[in-house]
Amino acid sequence: MGRFLLLTGDKGAGKTTAVRRVVDAVGREHFAGFFAGEVRRDGARRGFGLTSLDGGEGVLASVDSASPLRVGRPNSAGVGRYGIELDFLENVCVPLMRKAAEHPGGAILVLDEIGPMQLYSEAFKDAVLGLLSDESDALVFGTIVLRSTPWTDALKKRAGVETFLLTEANRDSLTRMMSLYLGELVRRR
Repeated sequence: MGRFLLLTGDKGAGKTTAVRRVVDAVGREHFAGFFAGEVRRDGARRGFGLTSLDGGEGVLASVDSASPLRVGRPNSAGVGRYGIELDFLENVCVPLMRKAAEHPGGAILVLDEIGPMQLYSEAFKDAVLGLLSDESDALVFGTIVLRSTPWTDALKKRAGVETFLLTEANRDSLTRMMSLYLGELVRRR
């Protein structure tokens, strides 16, 4: 059965930054997967992107998207600000996830993040569950949305899933702890 170590916390708590620091401390060569991050233009947030650890980049959500799948504070017409784009997630990130589920003892899989935008993808949700199946030996390190959603609430309760609340007060110590723990797991593999 796969194992998930997931940081959670309020928006802006530094979850992605903490995951990046752990990956750098342990060594990028021991990880595969992807990071999510803001896309900014002229000082303003214009969307969200995904970057795979092997350098690939794609859009996850954008104010310029015509997608009918919308998130974010609604405008005056009641339409969410960001259109969800699933191509990169489903064509690049999901295959990385499936590969991790099929290759025991391989790289630690970084999933940043399991959140509302990613949950628009049934392929993503299926791949997450595949990583926790009895046939999987994947080790996943990443982030998950703090706020309650039925799907993420159920995931957090599954066997093999551990969540760690990241706050400003514990950010440095939790990052060090995860670096030491994952570093030791890498040495034992």
